[in-house]
Formats: sequence, structure tokens, C-alpha cells
Amino acid sequence: MSQIQIKKPISASKAVWTVFSKEVIDNLRDRRTLTTILFSMLLGPILLLTLMWFAEKKVKDETDLVSAKAIELPVVGADYAPNLMAYLKSNNFEILEAPENPEAAVIDGSRRAILVIEEGFAQALRNGKPAPIRVIHDSSISGLEELAFNQLQMSIRRYSQTIGALRLQARGVSPQTLNVIQFNTSDVATPEARNSQVLNMLPYIVIFSIMMGGMYLAIDTTAGEREKGSLEPLLAQPVDRAQLVLGKWFATCLYSSATFLLVLVSFSVAFKYMPIESVTVTLTAAKVAFIFIACFPFVLVGTSAEIVLASYTKSFKEAQSYMGMVTLIPTLPLMMLILLSPQPDWSNMWIPSFSQGLIMIETVKGEALAPQLVAVSMLTSTLIAGVFVSLSIWLYKRERILG
Repeated sequence: MSQIQIKKPISASKAVWTVFSKEVIDNLRDRRTLTTILFSMLLGPILLLTLMWFAEKKVKDETDLVSAKAIELPVVGADYAPNLMAYLKSNNFEILEAPENPEAAVIDGSRRAILVIEEGFAQALRNGKPAPIRVIHDSSISGLEELAFNQLQMSIRRYSQTIGALRLQARGVSPQTLNVIQFNTSDVATPEARNSQVLNMLPYIVIFSIMMGGMYLAIDTTAGEREKGSLEPLLAQPVDRAQLVLGKWFATCLYSSATFLLVLVSFSVAFKYMPIESVTVTLTAAKVAFIFIACFPFVLVGTSAEIVLASYTKSFKEAQSYMGMVTLIPTLPLMMLILLSPQPDWSNMWIPSFSQGLIMIETVKGEALAPQLVAVSMLTSTLIAGVFVSLSIWLYKRERILG
């Protein structure tokens, strides 16, 4: 990196600008930084859309396969329920002889599900009592096995309802008598809100990209300078060390925010043209602008944390080894978005990365966010960033920073 030369004391703003512009220009030649920005811009949308495409294709292929091909169903005690067997055959099931050890067959995966009809089934039906049957399956397995089990469950439920209706009619009672309540639903969720899988993954990718966007510049301007021996001449310049840190921090923020904006734009384009029918997510220019402004304080938090850590380490390699942890930590709270689907409120909007994740999700869904909650998120993140920057300045004012 070329050395910053300042011959005489200058104003604080000009000193910060000099350091800032020099770091920005120098890192435009750094392939690692530019590659990281390009990588983040392209990888996020490609990864998310690829996962969604494969997931949709898998479900569609399995559904089509179940619909087109008879589902193999081994049955224990099929002779006890001939009418039920005929009903299942008419509902796309192929009745097979059950293996000697039904549980073992399901456990080893050779059978998806096995229907067990108890010996007292026919007698219970004749007496008008509940007839016992049992389905052996493995609930930990998804895919075709889960579809087959659900199909079997629905078929048996319909058969049970049919028998119940016939019993009522035989006694001169209308089957509608049992329908005490007519249950209807009105789904008020927007098309975007229904795609929770996409929405929950979006903040994770964006936050990770923000951290990656400024990582190499943060390391190169701190630990990298110390390793190359250019830090001591730089500190000898008539520039206050606080101004020096601010210049480096602002440069890191620029690269990180550029990555942030480019990732949002790339997602906006990808959502518009993605060939996935079941996913209807729109990320308009207005939404991109709001997300960028409302979540920008996390850029301050992320880059200031990277500057602190890189300033504390003594070499580029050491800083890089620790930076993986700093990059990972902000993504951990985002896992709660996937597991709990929380709503924005006063209890969570002060948490950096978590609050920004909620802002992204609610904005893409088209839901209105309370301005005071957005303000809390922005204010707390900015204050935390200020603490990290103050810590960096304190480190630079110590002589130990040179060694």
C-alpha cells in the first residue's frame, strides 16, 4: 500500500478525507476485495434460487410420481378388511403381502409404510364400534415416504367418514347432523409473506455479505500495515490517531455498503426473473432503498467490529483467522428467524443483525413497520458501532499498536 504523506498539520476533516480516499483508491487495485464484492453479489441470489428451484422440482417430481404410479402398501391382516382393501385399491394403492418383520422393513427403508389391521377389525365394524388399525412408518423420513403416508392417512379418513355416514343414514339421521360448524379460512398473507423459506434465508445471506464486503480492507489497513512495516511511518505523520482510524473505518464502510447495495439489487433482479412458479417475491426499488437506509447502521457495526479485531492482531494471517468468528457471530441470531418467526417488538429490535433481519423480512413482505421500532434498531446499532470505533482509537493511541 502506498504511504500517506502529510507534510504539515491540516484540519480534522481534511485529514480524515485524505486517509479515506487513499485507502479507497489503494484497495481498488486489491483483487481480493473486488472479488469478494463480486462473489457476494452473485453467489447469494444464485445459491438461494438454486436451492429453491431444486426444492420445488423435488416436490413436484415426487407429487407427480405418487399421482401417476400406484403406491405400494404392504398390509398385515388384509383378509380382515376386504372392503377397505378394495377402497384403497380404487385410491391408487397396490396392496402387497407384508414382510415377516414389518417394523424392521420400515426401519431399513425397504418399505415406506405398512398397514396393520387388527383381528377384531371386522367384528368392531359389525358392532358399530371403532375398528382398530395401525400404520407403521418412519416420521423422520421426508420425500416420497412422507407423501405416501399422508395419502394413506387421508384415504383411511375418507373411508371412515363414508362408513360413519352410512351408519347414520341407516338410522334415519342425516350425516350433516355431525357438521355442527362449517369451518372456512381467509388467508390475509401477501404472496410474498407465504414464501417464508425465501424470506428467512435472505437476511442471513445479506448480513454475511455485508461482513465479507469490508473484511479484507479492514485487515489490510490495520494488521496488514503493521505486518508490512508501514504503520510506524504512518503514525509519525501529523495526523491525530482518531482521524486516522476514522479514515480507515469510513473506507471500510464504503466497500461494505457497496457490497450491501449490490447484493440487494442482485436479489431484486433475481426475484423478478427467477423461473420458480411457487415463489412470488418482489423486491422493488423502493423496498431496496428502505432496506439499505434502515439497515445501514449494521454496516457501521460490522465494519467497526472488524477494525477492532484487525487492529488488535499482529499479522494479516492472524487477523484473517479470527475474522471468520467475527463474520459468523452476526449470523447466529438470524437462525432464530428461521426457528421462531418472531414479530418486531421492543424486546428484539435493539439487537444488531437480528433487528435488521426483521426489517428485511417485514419490508419484503410488504408489512408496515412502526417507525419507532426502526429508529430503535438504527440508534442502538449506531451506538454499538461508536463503542467499537472508540475502542479502535484507544488501541491506536497505545504504543503497543506498533508491536
